[in-house]
Amino acid sequence: MSASLLKNKKFYNFCLVPIVIIVSGFIRSVCVQVFVVPFNFAPGGATGIATMLNYGTGLATGWLYLIVNAPLIIIAFIFISKGFAFKTGLAIGASSLFMLLMEYLKFPQYENIEGNQPILAAAASGVLGGIGLSMMLKIGGSTGGSDIIAVCIQKKLSATNVSWFIYGIDATIVFVSAFVYQNGLNPVLLSLVEMFCLAMMGDVITSGFKTALKYEIITKDPEPLAQDLLHGLRRGVTCTGVTGMYSHDEKYMLTCIIRKHQLSDFNKILQKYPDTFAYLSSTREVMGLGFSRYEELKKIASESNADRAGAITAVATAEQAALAADPTDAGQDVSDGIKTDAPESGNDD
Repeated sequence: MSASLLKNKKFYNFCLVPIVIIVSGFIRSVCVQVFVVPFNFAPGGATGIATMLNYGTGLATGWLYLIVNAPLIIIAFIFISKGFAFKTGLAIGASSLFMLLMEYLKFPQYENIEGNQPILAAAASGVLGGIGLSMMLKIGGSTGGSDIIAVCIQKKLSATNVSWFIYGIDATIVFVSAFVYQNGLNPVLLSLVEMFCLAMMGDVITSGFKTALKYEIITKDPEPLAQDLLHGLRRGVTCTGVTGMYSHDEKYMLTCIIRKHQLSDFNKILQKYPDTFAYLSSTREVMGLGFSRYEELKKIASESNADRAGAITAVATAEQAALAADPTDAGQDVSDGIKTDAPESGNDD
């Protein structure tokens, strides 16, 4: 699928978004009907409430899932956004419809029989649920439930981390499930496994594949180390003048972003410079030459030396556009040399 097609607004709204909603709804229904209901445990959120009501009343899970989420969709429409509520409502409707169809058609279940491990059912439900949730988040929606309440609370209280609200709501539902199913700690433990797998899979899909490592190195002589990084790892390096506030010595800070698999090679290079001070941090959503969005420019630069100037000009234009979108985000140097910025405060040795 070409990038130009993905950027087409009509194609995105009328083809891609409906497909994502349908697939996500089907995945959610499989999680509930195939893995959760047969083993009598309640994941967090609206799904957990629906499955507990199904266990207690015998009513269809699909209808219960829709009823529990209906007021949440209205809340999302009023307090969050119309687009978010519309996409989330369609996803919930698709999930409910697929649940009803699976129940009517006697869709195969991962049954609670000898040889079938409940913990595997919980893990499978979490992994698939994480995939479905990530798909909805990518298009600006959700699968409903506790995340709608959490977002509303966050907007009302101006909280810094919505995750704690989600954890609190889900923990309450999981705690109640121990009394509903009356099977000791089994429902609670299975719910925790499902929630952990869902969170991990969602994090991997939404940001894990774009993560990288950022090194910042303080040194008095940046040129030799920078050249080793440029030619040894083939990664850009940015040099910034800094001042140690204890000694007031003028030094330099080298910033380099690398892939995780390059960590060992980076440390080997760093060991050759014992007079440096370095620290490592994880970065997310890495974009730029050598990482994602501008890979084609790298190909242009490597095709021939004659085209190198044109490639660098194109990269500079792309980086200027990125900086215009977020002027506080410093990018990597794209040339073979070192870029020296105005002195800033930094760590002392």
